[in-house]
Amino acid sequence: MKESVGSIALYNFIIVYIILVFAILSAMLSYNKAFKINSRILGTIEKYEGWNSASYRESNRYLNSIGYRQKSPNFSCPRYDESTAVQQDQRSIYQYCVYLDLTESPETTGYYRYNVITYIYIDLPLVGDFSLPIKGKTNRIYKFTDSQELNEN
Repeated sequence: MKESVGSIALYNFIIVYIILVFAILSAMLSYNKAFKINSRILGTIEKYEGWNSASYRESNRYLNSIGYRQKSPNFSCPRYDESTAVQQDQRSIYQYCVYLDLTESPETTGYYRYNVITYIYIDLPLVGDFSLPIKGKTNRIYKFTDSQELNEN
């Protein structure tokens, strides 16, 4: 009798341990996916020198191939410090936000940056679903003089 009571506590300990291990593994995989997506979107913005139709298409093509979460009806990009959201909510079907960083003026510094927010989504049966933001910032994208300005001088 004494051993059967002790084994129940051991079984409970094993069950809790297995649940914690799988929770940590799923959180790590979700974080890895969100970080990879964030890095990929930042890379396309740098590749195409800004958030334009080419970087938008390539980012959405990648999100489609990796299976990123599509936008829910109540999703909207949150306000992000001194930045302006450049991703129109109606354009993308995925839940990510792209911002033009206005803290450093391109007229004075000669460059601009973009901020990107992607989300880790965790859906637990007892707790419910929630998301955690992953923020990233591009390297400096230099603003060069275009040819029309050169011809006018």
